[in-house]
Amino acid sequence: MRDALTWLRASRESDIASLQRLLQTGQLITAVSELVHQLQRERGASNIWICSHGRLFSTERLARQQDVSTCLQHFYQALPPAVAQPGYSRFCHLIAAALQALSELPALRQQIAEETLTQVTAMAAFNQVIRTLLNLVFEAADTASHPDISRALIALFSFMQGKEPAGQERAIGSAGFAAGQFTADQRSQMVALIAAQEQSFTTFSQFADAEACAQWQPLAQASRDIERLRRIACTGGNGEESGALNWFSLLSERLDQMKRVEDGLSATLMRRCRTAIDQATLPLTPAQGNSSFALYVSGADWLPGAATLDSDGLAPQLGRSVLSLIGEQQQRLQQQADELAAMRASLDERRIIEQAKHWLMQQHGFSEQAAWQALRKSAMNQNKKVVEIAQAVLAVAATLSA
Repeated sequence: MRDALTWLRASRESDIASLQRLLQTGQLITAVSELVHQLQRERGASNIWICSHGRLFSTERLARQQDVSTCLQHFYQALPPAVAQPGYSRFCHLIAAALQALSELPALRQQIAEETLTQVTAMAAFNQVIRTLLNLVFEAADTASHPDISRALIALFSFMQGKEPAGQERAIGSAGFAAGQFTADQRSQMVALIAAQEQSFTTFSQFADAEACAQWQPLAQASRDIERLRRIACTGGNGEESGALNWFSLLSERLDQMKRVEDGLSATLMRRCRTAIDQATLPLTPAQGNSSFALYVSGADWLPGAATLDSDGLAPQLGRSVLSLIGEQQQRLQQQADELAAMRASLDERRIIEQAKHWLMQQHGFSEQAAWQALRKSAMNQNKKVVEIAQAVLAVAATLSA
């Protein structure tokens, strides 16, 4: 029985260590959220500046760069210590990839200022930086081992994943209106981006709490003014430079409102982390049984006034209490495993779709939006789920590779 108590304590202390790491990860994700939001604004402003040949948004572009620099400092401060830990390799690798991508921002801005980059190339570079940051959020959601926290992370990641195509929509629309016309590729991308938002926000709604869903509901449909400008962009209508400013303003307002929902999701994540830690450090008390004993996570001491246990043996009623604690711990772990398995299934589907998109981008030179549109169109034509089409694409990829 003494060994059972030792390992039961170790189980709970492992829970606490995992939750504390999640709390630190949550602080990093909050910093990522703000950094991504400001990068999205800089990307849109840079598109307008490039496509208007420097006539528009010169001051705005520089102001957005400064906002990103401020957020970068917060991001660096939120980084965890670069210390090796079991099961931590991939997360460390993704942090390294994000830092490398962020280090290339000064060179990117210099090329934009010198007008040596096209709008398409500049936007692709911004997209890549943002993608590396979103990968951090996905990895956190994929590795979280507490159902409530996993649910909060998936809701946050899905929302950020939906907000990113909304940001790309703002950037492409800004470019088209600033240039005075939309190319066929831009029109196709706009359609694909609108569809990608819908997919991610649907996943968000499945995992978010009632408060977040209620906050999102008024924003789920774009305003009438946005829809009117969308029709111009998607149908090849001509725009004016004033349209670029109007479009950017309308979409920025919507994205700022999205950011407030995102901030609420980040706050929920942090609150659930702290609540879980508080619960894990409470004494373990059997729900049933006639016993006045309780096992503390932090040591082997019992309730005030009781003697410390030793190896001489346990009273029968205390033995029954320990068995009850072990049983409750086993039930809790099994429930967590079942809930996590269901949530991992959703993340696995997303991973499969992302891998299929990446293969299509490599093999056919598709943009990310075009790859998604190809998968979605094929799924609709065959009356199948997108993940089923993605699995078929990966099977073809594996065959060709072999």
